[in-house]
Amino acid sequence: MHAAATPTDAPLFTRLARWIASDDLVIPDSVRTVARLAILDTVGTTIGARMSPDFDQVAPFIDEAESDARSPLIGRRGSASVSDAAFVNSFSAHLLDFDDSQGDMAGHPTAVIFPAVLAVAERFGGPIGDVVDAYAVGVEVAARLGRMLNPDHYDLGWHPSATIGVFGAAAATARLLGLDAERTQASLSLAAAFSSGIKASFGTSAKPLQVGRAAASGVQATLLARAGASGRENAFEHAQGYARVFERKDPQAVPIAAALEGLGTEWALVHPGIIIKQYPCCGSTHSAIESAAALGPLASDEIEDVLVHLHPKRRGHVDRPDPGSELDAKFSVQYTVGRALLSGTVTLTDFVDGAHRTEEAVAMLAKTTVADIDAPDTSVADRYVASVTVRTTDGRTLHRTTPVASGREPGHMLPAAKIIAKYDNCVRPYLDPTRAAALRDMILGEESALVQGLVRLTLPE
Repeated sequence: MHAAATPTDAPLFTRLARWIASDDLVIPDSVRTVARLAILDTVGTTIGARMSPDFDQVAPFIDEAESDARSPLIGRRGSASVSDAAFVNSFSAHLLDFDDSQGDMAGHPTAVIFPAVLAVAERFGGPIGDVVDAYAVGVEVAARLGRMLNPDHYDLGWHPSATIGVFGAAAATARLLGLDAERTQASLSLAAAFSSGIKASFGTSAKPLQVGRAAASGVQATLLARAGASGRENAFEHAQGYARVFERKDPQAVPIAAALEGLGTEWALVHPGIIIKQYPCCGSTHSAIESAAALGPLASDEIEDVLVHLHPKRRGHVDRPDPGSELDAKFSVQYTVGRALLSGTVTLTDFVDGAHRTEEAVAMLAKTTVADIDAPDTSVADRYVASVTVRTTDGRTLHRTTPVASGREPGHMLPAAKIIAKYDNCVRPYLDPTRAAALRDMILGEESALVQGLVRLTLPE
């Protein structure tokens, strides 16, 4: 690694690569603290994914992995090659849709970036402190690209967790392995070639699988670049490059300079920050859930009908009046609002054992309609607003509007105590208290220990 001045007219991936590879890159303690909390949250959701009926979908894939597989997996027996370990762990991290998100990226950074950097650290050696730093760099790259590309990227139907997350995974792993600027640029350019993921996958296994594929592709991009593979330096700006193909716009119209302002001094992990989910379902339902929870709990026979108003840019992927599976139910605002009205919250148990098909749940679905809310669309934050109106059988009208769900407002991350409590809740069925506490303390405080010890603590007893 080395520090070098970068012309402002250099290709984007060259500018990012020189920053990623710089010896002058210093990560503030405040950023590292947030990074560790986000990693703890994602380790919790990865272990907690064992409750999902879809958890073992990748088991045959693990069994058929390469014969020299040496990378252990989070929360499950077996091992895989370095890129396949990133794939499996990322799939598990995102399976419950309970992992964090980030506003600039409009996606889930940690479920892609942490499994990628963890897998590389397992294979090539790396202390936890270096993993935390590399992860922070990866999140920053993903967030900066998100500022350039969103909301158009999201609105076109791309799934940024995968299509932008792959760059974060490539950047983080390149930083961890100490690639120089030239090889880091190659990794980012290869990530552009590997990028994929569509929102049509929401509510199916394809969604966590394409997130896993992004993690694996980020690892592969870095390992290939390390071995000498090349990619166009201007793969982003090229006439047939990423901006033109994925954004359908002239690359000159992409606000690169504005999105890179403050790089290295202002960190996306701190502002706008990481959004730690409080409910294990699509974030586009969370404001409506909190509106409903504030009106309840109510008994089903007290409710005549329910009207949910959502921003039209959110409604498109969560207006699902008849969810066909547990995964699909995570993207049904009708179902999640119904659960919040009846019980005052939404929990992991609302998405297992056919909970969405119970007589009470089906009755609530039939009572609930969804419409567009009248709200501006000048930024992604404008899209968080939601309202719920309930007419009761005794003639009352109950109404609540939530501009933004708690923990999602920029600069207002959930308190550390709530994040730790969420982690404890996720791992409690699978780790005894002593092991859960040791894992938590290692993630939040350890610097020099190798990551292999961390992964061993997650394994089934």
